[in-house]
Amino acid sequence: MNAQALLARRVALYSLAALVLLLTVNVFGITRLEVQSRAVLWAISTLPLLLFLPGMLRGAWKSYAWMCFALLVYFQVFVTEVFRKPRDPVTLGLLVAVVLLFAAAMVFVRLRRKELAGTGA
Repeated sequence: MNAQALLARRVALYSLAALVLLLTVNVFGITRLEVQSRAVLWAISTLPLLLFLPGMLRGAWKSYAWMCFALLVYFQVFVTEVFRKPRDPVTLGLLVAVVLLFAAAMVFVRLRRKELAGTGA
């Protein structure tokens, strides 16, 4: 794997970690819900992202590509949340993390596919 692909992969993994962390802060910051309800909401919001983690850790470009499709839903939700609460730093952080993760994943997919096509794999 070339240096640019490795950098894109690292940025994507760190962005995923930031996204999960910010989702945790966001969900568990909802004080009007009971802890059990927050835990269920956290699982519903993070598990779809974490399903792609094993493939991402292996460096499988298809996992990154499929994750980008899932990220579109998160992007849509966070954009509407930013318009609803424009001064909330957690919501802005969630949107930035999704955009950064999407961009880094797409760069990784493009570079990795080009690299694999060049080697005949």
